[in-house]
Amino acid sequence: MKQFDVKVIPFEAVYNFRDMGGYKARDGRVVKSRMFFRSAALGKMTAADKQLFETLGVRTIFDYRDNHEAQNNPNPIFPHAHYIQIPAKGNHAFEMPTNTGGKDFYKVVSPEMFQEFYAQMPFNNASFKELMTIIQNPNNLGLVHHCAVGKDRTGIGGALILLALDVPEETIMEDYLDTNVHLRPMVERMAQGIQQHYNERELQQFYALMSAREDYLQAAFDAMDRRYGSKAAFLEQEFGLTVDKRRQLQANCLT
Repeated sequence: MKQFDVKVIPFEAVYNFRDMGGYKARDGRVVKSRMFFRSAALGKMTAADKQLFETLGVRTIFDYRDNHEAQNNPNPIFPHAHYIQIPAKGNHAFEMPTNTGGKDFYKVVSPEMFQEFYAQMPFNNASFKELMTIIQNPNNLGLVHHCAVGKDRTGIGGALILLALDVPEETIMEDYLDTNVHLRPMVERMAQGIQQHYNERELQQFYALMSAREDYLQAAFDAMDRRYGSKAAFLEQEFGLTVDKRRQLQANCLT
């Protein structure tokens, strides 16, 4: 049974927008509301969505998308928010499906390739390095971090934030898997649009790649332990998050 309520913000044209507050850390403290939000792309916001967004107190919009993705579906401009866009995909040969050139993504990228994608993303990644620097300054929070659908790159970013706050891995996994509920309408609509061009195997692969799967995020967790021996050592050596810096971050973000 879950120990928290998923705080979905009900936008008209933005999927998977959630407040990451309410998650319990190992010491019993809880992540404060309106500090961190995770989301799919924001570019299709309606006028009502923009009004709602303005009420959330967002100071930083952190975008993990590639340059082409961001240009094709630009973020709306909010005068009180600082916008940061640093691609988080890393050196993977495939184009993201929201890029031109990515139209055959679901046919050529296998779930096994996607596991490897997850296993590589947390390491030597300029986007996540900047994210972990940004969140240490309380003046940068609330922060929205997002990619195209808020699942993969945002899934890793969300996991890193919650790991730094000492939220248990089981809870982090639940947060990640909740994406499946919030993306289901979009995934079904996409499937309707492509199924006449896909055979059964390709359609199954499409669903596998559009799912948040435990084995994907677990591949990232396992890689952290394999390379560094522990999540704490990983956070310190990849991001400079020493025990003292994590303690300060937790003091700022937990209640």
